[in-house]
Amino acid sequence: MEKTHSDKPDELTENRESGGTKTRTAAAKSRSGKRRRPVRADAGRYLIARLLGLVCLVLVVFEGNVIYRLFTHRVGTSVEIMNSAGNAQTEGLLQDSAGSDVAHSTRESTPSSGGNASVVALAGGIVEDDDAQAVSVPSALPVQTQNSESIDDQKVLKARDQGVDDSFFNNAVFIGDSRMEGFRNSSGITQGTFLTGIGLAINDMDKQIIQTAEGNISVYQGLSGHQYDRIYLMLGANDLGYYPWEDFLPTFKSVLEEFHQLQPQAIIYVCSVIYVDESKIAAGFEYDNNDNVRTINGYILEACDELWYSYYLNLNEIFSDGTGSLISDASPDGIHLYADYLAMMLDYLKTHYLTDEEFSAEIANHPDDIANTASQAVSETENSLIEDADSSDSDSGEDDSVSAS
Repeated sequence: MEKTHSDKPDELTENRESGGTKTRTAAAKSRSGKRRRPVRADAGRYLIARLLGLVCLVLVVFEGNVIYRLFTHRVGTSVEIMNSAGNAQTEGLLQDSAGSDVAHSTRESTPSSGGNASVVALAGGIVEDDDAQAVSVPSALPVQTQNSESIDDQKVLKARDQGVDDSFFNNAVFIGDSRMEGFRNSSGITQGTFLTGIGLAINDMDKQIIQTAEGNISVYQGLSGHQYDRIYLMLGANDLGYYPWEDFLPTFKSVLEEFHQLQPQAIIYVCSVIYVDESKIAAGFEYDNNDNVRTINGYILEACDELWYSYYLNLNEIFSDGTGSLISDASPDGIHLYADYLAMMLDYLKTHYLTDEEFSAEIANHPDDIANTASQAVSETENSLIEDADSSDSDSGEDDSVSAS
């Protein structure tokens, strides 16, 4: 009898093979799973390490930026401004003064076209853009004068052997534009009253308004009501390119005369217009050049020569590079100075001055001028009182008529 083969052995074989395959597959998966677990754990730990490293990097950059700003930019000093304990804040970027009574100007808000950082002048200080590269601020330098900038004129004050301290400025008033605001904020001065406005210029002095803690006033209003010993004036940078030159001298003299009218016992120190770094002046503002600076300084000195109570401070003795231009590393935008150079300016003021005795002798030599000035001041005060009284009577009359009706 012939044996017939059943399919069952084959099925068993297939089952065994299939089962073996499944077993091997399961075992492989099991082994593979065992191998992956430490890889996933390592990846998790690596990801956490990267996150921690990133956090540390952010903290280092942030803290480093804070420390950099602390050491490279001095904060404003506790200077009295219009007899107020706090400084008036200037909001926003600078605005064009055209068509506005507020002393602002886009001429001082233009960022440098050739500098290493994007900067704007904000309330007289240098503010860096967050996206700008760090600028290496020069270290403090000793006050050195340039012989090439010396001027032989009796009204140009010479350096004295003995300097004064900050108490010399206790009863002084500082008037000027954003450069003077920078001096207030970053020179280290601790005494004095400041009447400053960004964009302030000689032109239309009586119409320009400065922002103070006590409200918006004119410079002339700020000089009323208190007698100062010294007036420091720093203007002219915003007059470059605006004036027919023949109009500048009489206009500048009239401003000094008005200051003297309001402050007959005060000596007026007139600061020269500081040179600019022409390589950093933005396109469209080419009139901010050193030829114009020299021209306007010539008129300023001429005004000082003609008015006995005004004296000239030749700041370019320390800010010139020796070739009739601003020291190349003194400014980020070609106009406004770094804090260390403003500290040099303060040292300059402390060694260039007239003593109280010397100026008292000058006053004694001009008794008629003082008497006339005092008489005019009294007359103007009386006229002002009469106008106020007339205005009060007029208002009272209007009230009476309203009541009667």
